[in-house]
Amino acid sequence: MADYLVTLNQPGSYSVGVDYEIPSKSIQYGNIVLDGLTGFNGVGVTFSLSDNGAAYRPNNNQQLIVSKNNLILEPGEDFQISGDKIIFTVPPLVSDDVFMIALATAADLTRSVNYVIDSGSSPMLPGSKGKITLDVSGVIESVKVLSDQTGDIVLELSKSNFNDYPTFTTITGGQRVQLVNQNKYIDDVLNNWDTTIVAGDILNFEVVSVNSIRRLLISLKLKL
Repeated sequence: MADYLVTLNQPGSYSVGVDYEIPSKSIQYGNIVLDGLTGFNGVGVTFSLSDNGAAYRPNNNQQLIVSKNNLILEPGEDFQISGDKIIFTVPPLVSDDVFMIALATAADLTRSVNYVIDSGSSPMLPGSKGKITLDVSGVIESVKVLSDQTGDIVLELSKSNFNDYPTFTTITGGQRVQLVNQNKYIDDVLNNWDTTIVAGDILNFEVVSVNSIRRLLISLKLKL
């Protein structure tokens, strides 16, 4: 007689799935031609920067390309930026022709780490529900949870690295993720959280307590 091996799902079993969502529009170019400067008299060196009449504040000297009489000025040498002001080293003359472009490249450097906890047809049980290793560095901006049905759950997130593993440290600072008779949750404040992620960090997802939930999605939005 042939032997047959039959495998049954054990109560509380679960599966996990992880994926990174890459934004469809990652880089948007939007260089700005700033308003022309007025009031040159060969004496004054400080002038206000504006874009369509609104004050403009560059991040640093290197963000501006400044042309005077068709010659490009050297940032930090020929001019300095202070807030919404440009300060020339040499006072511009009435006859000087000054043209300015702000390099305003905007990058949508975000990633979403989605983690699914699924207990199948069995009620979910407390305990560690798996780990993932992250390959990017960034800051957690928000956490979102969606469950298959209304219920209660308390989630703890902790992290480690290769050297410290298997020792994990909480990142929630006592502000655990919770659903209370709910099926969705979002937190974009993250008070007391350790939101810093370094490439190679290992995240652990633990269900502290749960009632009437079998499947849920945990989504972490990272700013790179």
